[in-house]
Amino acid sequence: MATSRRPNVLFLMTDHTRSRAIGPDGPARTPNLDALAADGVRFERATTTNAICSPARASLMTGLYPSTHGMWDCTHTQRPEWVDVPPGRFPFFSERLAEAGYRNAYFGKWHVEQSLRLEAFGWHEYDVKATAAMGVALPAPRVVLRNPGYRDALVAGALDDTAPVRHPAFDRAIDFVRRHAAAGGDSPFCCFVSTSEPHDPYLPPKRFLDLHDPARVPLSPTLRDPPEGKPEVVRRLRAVWAGLTDDDWRLVTAAYHAAVSFIDAEIGRLLAAVKEAGLYDDTLIVFTSDHGDMLGGHGLCTKGIGTPYEEVYNIPLLLRRPGGPRGPVDATTRTGLIDLAPTLLDLCGARAIEGAQGRSLRPVLEGRAQAEEWQDAYAEFFGQRFVQTQRLVWHGDWKYVFSPGGTDELYDLGRDPHERRNLAGDPACRGTLEDMARRMWAKMKAVGDNSLFNSQYPNLRLAPVGPEGSE
Repeated sequence: MATSRRPNVLFLMTDHTRSRAIGPDGPARTPNLDALAADGVRFERATTTNAICSPARASLMTGLYPSTHGMWDCTHTQRPEWVDVPPGRFPFFSERLAEAGYRNAYFGKWHVEQSLRLEAFGWHEYDVKATAAMGVALPAPRVVLRNPGYRDALVAGALDDTAPVRHPAFDRAIDFVRRHAAAGGDSPFCCFVSTSEPHDPYLPPKRFLDLHDPARVPLSPTLRDPPEGKPEVVRRLRAVWAGLTDDDWRLVTAAYHAAVSFIDAEIGRLLAAVKEAGLYDDTLIVFTSDHGDMLGGHGLCTKGIGTPYEEVYNIPLLLRRPGGPRGPVDATTRTGLIDLAPTLLDLCGARAIEGAQGRSLRPVLEGRAQAEEWQDAYAEFFGQRFVQTQRLVWHGDWKYVFSPGGTDELYDLGRDPHERRNLAGDPACRGTLEDMARRMWAKMKAVGDNSLFNSQYPNLRLAPVGPEGSE
């Protein structure tokens, strides 16, 4: 059973939030997240496991990569026989917390599996319909994407907030926290709040857009860069967005950051309720996102096919632990969604997930970790319904993207943080390219990604060096 020493857990998750959006010097106004970071640890090198929501969220829940848990596309795009994580197949961290005596609640966007029966995964109460703030989109200002033969798509604008706009997931969470405090029980809770914002279309309440003047918004430094060294799919995708003017991009960017600011205000409202209930000092708090957004990077927007770049894969991660370190910015540890389930279970004294492919951050948080053991990260992409396999590997400042159906990419993020120069074809970097490929094969072997690891057939030999001899 649970004891009073076990912390409550408050998990805050957004959609489409890239790491560069937040922070004291970030373009979005996030005073509540800044205060949370000052009371915990900010991990600057956190990565997602996949560029779209469902595979990433399933990895968060299970501590497994998509090639293992089986959710490789979004839940609403494929039949359950093709893509799902059915109950009983793999344990979720919420199941382990329930076993340990936690009262678990989930409010907001789910998109983890297709049954929508969260009680089968250890959640005692939930509302997966409270996904986004409800409101009426104003007729102006707005940006609409128009492509021949496709429906017009609203990209950015604002919600009419003549009446204050609030987020239903946060309303539900505040009610849960207050009920928990009023009950006065000894059992700890895990409350997970998940938002669709700032997912496109970027529609913040107008008062938040008014805080982000589009005329003063800096555009991505790579917005108009020629796509040299990039795969053909990037060139095709750029044509989708080619009709947007610089003013359009400024409004898109301002609306995106305003949506982040709106969620920050809602987080502040929830944290205030936690403090008023006298629970803050006993609560472990995590803030992260499933993935980021290109937001003009390399002339692209949103995420998915053709976006293996830091704008999408580098996600925010803030972790505040009762009695833990306060205020440090960790700019060296490579971690991410894959490590969160093992970390939560470790910090909460719950049973670990057998076979988890992530690992607990507890040694890092307690200053016991060896820095060189936290220099690698890995991600998988399966191309959504337009199948285009990719695998991504990070080691120190180096990043390698294996794209057997397109163009491989190699970047030195220390010298080239905006990924402007693809070094995969540079003879001087051939040794690094092969080393990164070997690291990729080793990780594939370790996680059981056998479909790719067993690429011995002649027409499948597309990596710079094969898997033989990979450790």
